Amino acid sequence: MEGDIDRILIDQDGLARRVREMAGEIAACYPDEDTGLVLVPILAGSIIFLADLIRHLPMKMKLGMMTVSSYAGAVTASQDASLTRDLNIDITDQHVLVIDDILDTGKTLRLVGQRLRERKPRTLRTAVLLRKPSKAPPDVMADFVGFEIADEFVVGYGLDYDGHYRNYPHIAVLKPEKY
Repeated sequence: MEGDIDRILIDQDGLARRVREMAGEIAACYPDEDTGLVLVPILAGSIIFLADLIRHLPMKMKLGMMTVSSYAGAVTASQDASLTRDLNIDITDQHVLVIDDILDTGKTLRLVGQRLRERKPRTLRTAVLLRKPSKAPPDVMADFVGFEIADEFVVGYGLDYDGHYRNYPHIAVLKPEKY
């Protein structure tokens, strides 16, 4: 796997530090909530980010999973987002935080946001590990952003190329000949 990597953008220590900071920012938004928080991770890319993040959130929480496909197979450009697994818990009048790996074209977060708003949550916020400011549309915002990156195709820490590299511990760019 190491031989496929062109360069590391964010190493695992930097990821761990920023995820801890993000947990503090998120917790500050919900200081007096006894009802807890419903986390809605977008699978599968957000799973490592989610696992690290929830270890640092000092509050009651529930998890409700959603799966959205926008990078099917061996592609590096986002396609139309399609919901492949809908949320399976009630979020009416709940504080909801969507967790996603990356905000680039906004198609995934736009689709998920529309679906979740129909269910009448008390609040709906979004946390993303990565944001590509040059591509992120102005109508799709993230309340919490880990890192802003250039418009490059990245893998690792949950992000994949054709199902591979999710377990790579850093955020990295693949060598061009590998995709």
